[in-house]
Amino acid sequence: MTTAATTVEIPPADERFDFVGGNVQHGRKLRDFVKLVKRRTEETGVRTGLLSVQELQEGRDEEVAERLGLTLVRAQANPRPGSRNALYFDPALFRINSDWKPYPARIRHVPAVAKLHMIHPETGEPSFRDMAVASVHASYFDPNLREQQVRWLSEVVKDEDLGLFQGDWNSWPVGRAPLTLDNILDRAHAQQRSILMPDGSLCPDDVADRLLTYHGMPDVGAYAATVLGQVGADRPTTGHGADKGRQRVPATDRPAAGIGAIDRTHASRELLSALVSAETLDTPQTRAISDHLPQVTSWSVRRLWDVMDLPITPVRH
Repeated sequence: MTTAATTVEIPPADERFDFVGGNVQHGRKLRDFVKLVKRRTEETGVRTGLLSVQELQEGRDEEVAERLGLTLVRAQANPRPGSRNALYFDPALFRINSDWKPYPARIRHVPAVAKLHMIHPETGEPSFRDMAVASVHASYFDPNLREQQVRWLSEVVKDEDLGLFQGDWNSWPVGRAPLTLDNILDRAHAQQRSILMPDGSLCPDDVADRLLTYHGMPDVGAYAATVLGQVGADRPTTGHGADKGRQRVPATDRPAAGIGAIDRTHASRELLSALVSAETLDTPQTRAISDHLPQVTSWSVRRLWDVMDLPITPVRH
């Protein structure tokens, strides 16, 4: 028995915005990525309201803001120089809550996080509630650090708070992880993407998705694919690079639904009523830009405002 997909009202282009996210592979083709974002806006008429970027190099975050006309939220300094996370927002759509300051743990790639109030498109008034938005790059080599990063982000979104996180989680969604990594050639990669079980066995890591979903922040791509019926919204974002051959999982070790995306957007369940669509941009151009495919989630301005302006009673924790 199949369940009918939920019908989604598609607002006009000027009543939507896109949240674009991408790992730019150490910024090697950053300008091509920016051109891609800009061209998409021109072709669809839907503005980029939020942008999440991972693996930016030092000193290049302002370049993105200037070229796209967005406001930059810079991550706190990494413990050592290197790839940076950055978050951007459209100042006509969002306003930063300057009363909130992040205090992340000593994370190698510190997330770029801000709490944003939405701006009413007609009155210019800020929404009653704010929303924690983050650009995330989880540890590539240590599942314990990945879990630590997720738990820190989860603490930012307390009961009845709103959160919207996009990034490279370096782990798979539940049910879409490889069945085993025993048979891939790159043994370092296999060890780094596995969690040690109590019985001594090793299992491909799906902890980030498991924790965030339990916290009330499911994978937006999976929701779009399974509930909204948007085929391909949850497709894998990595594995296409010519240098990834030794990391490829044999067909016999893949789940029936296929391997899922390690780059994902997670959102508070309340926000899903404002979701219009989710997609992974898989073209020859995006494959040439990075070893990670960019993601785009599209949101209704009006429906998001309804959620963010809901007059809840804040809980002091």
